[in-house]
Amino acid sequence: MDRDEIEFKVEIGGGSDGSVVKPYGELDMATQGELRAALVRQAAVGSVTLDLAELRFLDTSGLRLILEMTQAARRDGFTFTVLPGRPAVQRMFEVAGVTDLVPFPASEEGGGS
Repeated sequence: MDRDEIEFKVEIGGGSDGSVVKPYGELDMATQGELRAALVRQAAVGSVTLDLAELRFLDTSGLRLILEMTQAARRDGFTFTVLPGRPAVQRMFEVAGVTDLVPFPASEEGGGS
């Protein structure tokens, strides 16, 4: 069905402040390894922005990856920022109660919770 049309891919671009890593499709157990490899590679640049805008789905393995990268940034001294995704993706952070642990930039909508 439509599932075959939703191909996971990761684009890497440069920004003025470092690398921008943008996954497309569904971030789940089957695809998180590809995103992890891209994030780890880009962390060597010193600044990584993960842009979730094109994700259609996020499961707990993807959520765990984002939390692990947040911890690695603190531990290893690189900057890690996460740009919010669609409401369905953001809901995963809210349901898990970790919105305040993820380095989202301040938004126009106000704070979390």
